[in-house]
This record gives sequence, structure tokens and C-alpha cells, in this order.
Amino acid sequence: MLPPSSSSLFRAFSWSALLGLAGVACSSSPPPSSPPTEQSGALRDTYAGKNACNPDDHDRPFIIEWDATDMSSFEQYAAGDLVVVKYEGCHLKVMDECRDDNVRGSQGAYKPPEWTTGQLESIDIQNQGDLVAKLPLGEATLGGRVSAGEKFHMEYYVAGTRQATRPALYREELAKEGCEGATHFVYAYNLGAFALGSARELNASAEVSAFGFGTSGSQVNKSKIDKKGGDLSVCKADSAREIEGCKAPIRLSLRKIREGENPNKEAQQGALTDPALNAVGAVNMKVEMSEDARARLDAAIAKIAAGDGRACLIDLDAHDGLDPTHKSSDPKSGFGLMRAQCLMLGGQCDAGKQLGRKALENMPSQMAPEQIDAAVEAYAMQWCRGKMSDRDALLQALLNLRTGAYQAKKDAAFCQSNFDTAKKLKSKVKPKDDDDRQIIDIDISLYSTAPLCLQRAGDCALARKAFDESIPKSFTAHTEDPKEKAALVQKYFESSVPKCVQK
Repeated sequence: MLPPSSSSLFRAFSWSALLGLAGVACSSSPPPSSPPTEQSGALRDTYAGKNACNPDDHDRPFIIEWDATDMSSFEQYAAGDLVVVKYEGCHLKVMDECRDDNVRGSQGAYKPPEWTTGQLESIDIQNQGDLVAKLPLGEATLGGRVSAGEKFHMEYYVAGTRQATRPALYREELAKEGCEGATHFVYAYNLGAFALGSARELNASAEVSAFGFGTSGSQVNKSKIDKKGGDLSVCKADSAREIEGCKAPIRLSLRKIREGENPNKEAQQGALTDPALNAVGAVNMKVEMSEDARARLDAAIAKIAAGDGRACLIDLDAHDGLDPTHKSSDPKSGFGLMRAQCLMLGGQCDAGKQLGRKALENMPSQMAPEQIDAAVEAYAMQWCRGKMSDRDALLQALLNLRTGAYQAKKDAAFCQSNFDTAKKLKSKVKPKDDDDRQIIDIDISLYSTAPLCLQRAGDCALARKAFDESIPKSFTAHTEDPKEKAALVQKYFESSVPKCVQK
């Protein structure tokens, strides 16, 4: 038997997965006999600011210049990969093409947010030196106004943090098109809200929020806000739906990309070996697991939850070195399913399925062959990334559409991409037998999920298009009259996708 804590932890995790299916010239100082003037002070501030605009000194910049579109794009990127940037002077550019679209998380991922009890903080910008020292990325948009003498006040609230699953990225890992010029990656980012406005428009004090922190949004004069992220007025709300407005990315924690090759490159490959699949003999399951080995297992589970399969394999290899009697590469160890998930997430779908099947065959429950095949298929639908068989890709697209339609709101691009995949593959994948309802009933499945996924995403035009493309012909086969047919289709649309009616 596994030690109780390890066994119960893994069993709960694995079965829940199955069922859950910034130039200003410098100025010299005035002669000593001349009194300092406001103008000469401003010039010194500008010079100091220009020299202070150095990414090495500001690796935790606020992203105040980003608009709603920038925020949304960042969140979408961060949902599947580590965010790589080019950070020079007071300018930061997200390298949105520096990733592998076929294997999400191939460069790493972000762990789920760690929520904290925060407090309102404030920053005052009196001159150019303040600007580049406190808000370096705001130099491009606010620099001219600050140089002209305008002052600014900013408030922010940190509600939580998301941290990367990997401590470093290496140059050789980014040696591909779209990554040229990359300097840093976003190791972590704070979630919450901020607002910034001209001090002459505000009545800010140490006791009262200038932007309505913790009050009703209706009490805030939005015209006073120059830049914002999230909504400070909801950061103390009780409703989970409301406090979604206090979960916007507001500040980044950057790390330089390291030169050379990742020293853990080989471990990231994690290829399945014949000895691992053909391991024989009884394993002494009574050996106590060390705390270091247990910590590596816990870390691997966290990597799976974050979607970083390759980093998970590194943790499992470290565990296997510490506890060779319970190697994750051994299907009989009790940790084979965990490694199978990591392989799938890391882009090795077939190897993951192979190990997963062997692991299930060695489980005490003695599952029937049909049950094992169904379980492996469920794992592949949920965890596989990168190259997959047509059947696995089709089933994953169907699962994603069901998720977007009934469980979690996705964006329109997600829904449309999975719909397109399903349409492309449905004629290529044949049912395994008469009981293979996932394939046999695929037309009904697409009709009942794709339009709803797009409706929930807020794109009614695409929802209608998907509805018209997926409605089964049998629904209107009993009439040849075009007007009657169109009326029937409209009736079905209104009942199936009600929130898009008359939109």
C-alpha cells in the first residue's frame, strides 16, 4: 500500500480528473550664485528620470497604459503560456507570437491565483523623476503632461497573485520565429484594480479614496479617471460576480531570459521507455516516502493544475530519483496516471495514453477493458495538447464546446475554433461500434453546443451562423416549402439560442 497521505491525495486527484471531464537633452545645473528655479528643478528631474528608466531597476512595472483590449489579450495569452516580453527603456511589448499554438503551456504556465487580503495603496506623481521611478511604462503617455507641470494621483488594490510554474526561461527555448528581441518573461502578475487621474481634478486624502474604493460604482465620477484597470469601487464587494472587477492584471513581476540552454531540457522530454512499460515484479509499497519526494509529487500536481506538463515531468523525474521504489514511469507504482497526464499536457499524447492504459490495468479495481478504454479516452480529451489522432482531436473539440456551452464562459475564438475542428474531422472519424454514441450522435451534439457556446461568449452573429450550419436536416425534412422551412428554422433558433433572439 502507498503511505495513506500520498495514496489518498493521488486517488482523489486522479479520479476527480476522470469525472470532471519612455529624448529629453540633459541640462547642466545653474551656477552656484544662481538660486534654484522651478524650471531647473524640472530639468534635473527629467534627466534623472531618463537615466532611471532602466528595466534592471524596474522589474515590477504597473501596466497603466494598457486599455481593455490589451488587458484581454494578456489574459488570454497567460491562460495557456508564460508571457514573453521585450522590455527596453520605458517601453514594454508583449511578444504575442512567441509561443507554440499547437502545444499550450510548452514554455510554462501560471498557477491558479493565490488570493490575499489586500489594502488600498496610493502613488503620487509630482515630476518626471517620480513618473519613471514609480510608473515607468507611463512615460510614453503621461510624460509630456508631467513635463508641463501636471501632477497625478494613483490608487491600487492587490487582491491576488498568479505565479509561473517555472523559475526561468532560457534563450534556446525561444529560438523560434516570433521571439526575436525578447528580453524578459512575466514570472508573476498581481490581480486587482487601479485608477489614475490628474491631481487637479481630484480631492484625494489619506483617509478617503479619490476613486470610490469599496463604494458603489455609481458614486464614482468616471470622468476623473485617466487610466484604470479593473474597478476599484467593487474591491470590497461581497458578491463573487461583482468582485470579478477586482481581478484585472495590474502589475507585472519580470525576470530576464537566461542565456543558453535549459539545463533540464532532457528531463522535460520525459519520453516513455520500454523498461518503464515492461516493469515486472512486485514493488515494495510499504517503504515510507521522504518529505522531499512527497514535496515533488505535490509540486507535480500543482503543475498539472496549471497546465504545464513539461515542468510536471521535471518534478516527477526528481521524485523518481528520490523514491526509486515508486517511480512514476512504472505503471505499477500508483503514480503512472499522474505521469500520463503530464505527458499528454507536454504534447506527447500517444505516450501518455499508453502509460495511462498500463497504469489503469494495474489498478486494484480491475476495470473491464471497455472501462479502461473509456477512461483513457476521457484523459486524452481533457489533457492532450499538440499532435493528436483525428478521433482524440474531435472528441476534445466536442468536450470544449460542451464546456463553453454549459459550464464555463469562453471567448468566441475558442468556440469557433473548436466548432471548425469538429466540422473538419467529423466525416473522417468513424464509430468504433454501434455503441459509440459520441461519434454517431455528433450532429446533434454540435447543434446543441456550438451555438450556445458562441451565445455565451457574446457573439450572436457567429451563434446564428453556427446554428444554421449545424441544425440537422431531419428537423425540416418533412416540408419542401422554403417559407415554411425558414419559419421552422427560426422557431428552433429562438428556442435553442434565446439570448440571441432579435439581436
